[in-house]
Amino acid sequence: MNPMLKRTFFVMILLASAFIGIAQNHKYDKLTDKQILELIQKYKPSKGGAIPNEIKNKLGATHMAGQYCFTSEPYIIEGAKKMNELGYGILKLWFAKADGNAGGYKYNSDWKLTKTMTFKELAQHPYYKEVFDMPFKVFALNINEGFANASTEDQTKTLNRIENEFFDLTKYLLTQYKARDITFILEMWEGDWTLRGGTQPGAKWKENGVPSEAPVRVKNMIDWVTARQNGVDRARKEVKNSRCNVYHTVEVNKVYDGMEGIPTLTTSVLPKVKIDMVSWSSYDGKSSDGVKMYKGIDYIRQHLSPTSYMKGKKVVFIGEIGEPENINNQTCESIREFWDVMMGVYLAQDIPYIIHW
Repeated sequence: MNPMLKRTFFVMILLASAFIGIAQNHKYDKLTDKQILELIQKYKPSKGGAIPNEIKNKLGATHMAGQYCFTSEPYIIEGAKKMNELGYGILKLWFAKADGNAGGYKYNSDWKLTKTMTFKELAQHPYYKEVFDMPFKVFALNINEGFANASTEDQTKTLNRIENEFFDLTKYLLTQYKARDITFILEMWEGDWTLRGGTQPGAKWKENGVPSEAPVRVKNMIDWVTARQNGVDRARKEVKNSRCNVYHTVEVNKVYDGMEGIPTLTTSVLPKVKIDMVSWSSYDGKSSDGVKMYKGIDYIRQHLSPTSYMKGKKVVFIGEIGEPENINNQTCESIREFWDVMMGVYLAQDIPYIIHW
């Protein structure tokens, strides 16, 4: 190579490296509230914010435990069809074998579930198979079974079972849908409540204090999440050349508690595990101007450690968000403004999936 070209090439590499370094450092620089507001304003759809071409595949909704039905079809199938008619590309479902209704799909249904069946067997159930054959691009499946709040002699046995079940489920999905561009997200519902043992007063650690057994719960959550992720990782290494993707996700829901020093999934678990993605059930990030939501997304990103499998992929998404339309004197205008602001945040932050409750 010509010496002058060599020097020019070397300088270009240095400049590119410097630029990349600046961009990476800037990623988590603290913007002022004014700067964040300006970004949100820029990306609000009402202000001309660019809408992604495949926006339908970024938007989804949850189908679970409704209190009515419209047809005589099995409830999970009826609801999935309605979601598809509405144009959603993402469908969030409960994936539970612990009760007779698969966690909230009772109408016109005969599940015949047993507590001894596996997650793979649940995925092979005719109801789920019919739903999975519908033209959604993403299925988010909530799986909360298997977490233990206390140390037990059977803990190792339970973790091994969880890892193997996630392996079998992931391998089945990657194989069954290998010819289809589809994504399955294996997540949990509001993992901070799972960590705390429920939603009762004793689980409200900010208001009623952190219990002495919190460190044990945190350790068990780390072990549980790791077992689930290990199962997914093993299956992906074994099944090659599948167009189907399977990701494992932790869902956080008490992000702002962590900012006040209270143990949370964000601050106490995410830094200790490798995880594909993080979902935020984001009600604690709601504010009229969107600043809390923007900051909460940044805060999650700063604490997570993605798996190498997710290199180059977006790894934080909104697993649950909503605004009641029939309370607090809401108007059509206030609901539109809420969604305009939230979408301004999500588009500014380049969020891959946004799932409405």
